[in-house]
Amino acid sequence: MQRPLSSRATLDSVAEELKEQPSLLSSFRRSALWSELGERGDPIFVGAGDSYAASLCASYLAGPRVLALDPCSLAESVAWAKGRPVYIVSISGETRSNVELAQSLKTVAKRVVAITCNPESRLAGAVDGTVELPFKPRFKSPGFASFTLSLAAALKICGLESDFDPENLLPRAAAESKRLRVARGGNVTHFAGNNEAYAISIYGAAKIYELLGGRAQASLLEEFSHMPLFSLSTLDRVNVIESPSWHKGKRLCEMLREGGYSSSLIRGTGGRVENLYLLAFAMQMAAVGAARKVGLRAPYFLGAKKKLRISDEMIY
Repeated sequence: MQRPLSSRATLDSVAEELKEQPSLLSSFRRSALWSELGERGDPIFVGAGDSYAASLCASYLAGPRVLALDPCSLAESVAWAKGRPVYIVSISGETRSNVELAQSLKTVAKRVVAITCNPESRLAGAVDGTVELPFKPRFKSPGFASFTLSLAAALKICGLESDFDPENLLPRAAAESKRLRVARGGNVTHFAGNNEAYAISIYGAAKIYELLGGRAQASLLEEFSHMPLFSLSTLDRVNVIESPSWHKGKRLCEMLREGGYSSSLIRGTGGRVENLYLLAFAMQMAAVGAARKVGLRAPYFLGAKKKLRISDEMIY
């Protein structure tokens, strides 16, 4: 979520932003060609909320040389950044913990760079450079284009982009979104997957929180069977995200169904980067569709005034 803006999102305006993403991504991916791996040092990505999920996606795809952390975690372990470039992902550039972290890293990190939509923000003024995302949020809303563009920037920095057409992903994402199961009422929507599938699951859970005000949880595949499984209700919904080369997720899905629980298996067919965007689009569509089914006309969090006030006070 972004810092309060003057206009308010509706589900229709959020859906329109969803459709704008492929053209925004195509333009940004053509213009942003760089990599920070190798002799320049291995980067640390920092972010909170959606920005943390984007950072973690890049970290899993790049491997152990690239670290993804929450800003408060790195603030407590600043020495980890010694001699390394640090990229702070913040759409608004006004998140207090990010600004404070940037200031504390000045004499430690090799350099500190902001990935943001707001080059005039406090964060941009506290770092050595900025990567400006070609998107200006028009209203306070759950992050759609801001997330996928942040992800694109992080992947470019890691030299991990691949050649595919984002425009072709929307129809495929629409089909995948129908396989994603969203729980109703006070029941829990689970996402379970490994590596970048786990990272994008954190983003999927965030969209359930923000758009529906629903309960959701992201888990690693192995950890699901050790912990969340024991709180599972037959009214909960489990989305198992499996990589093409791994089959433990399929077994989990089968076992859950045999036990009388609702479970869906989602398995990507493209490359890892392409599949990541596909899952992001599908999770966005599934959350918007579920919100419409329960009669919401705007994202839930916009009407949750008490929670929103606490969130804004803590973040900004």
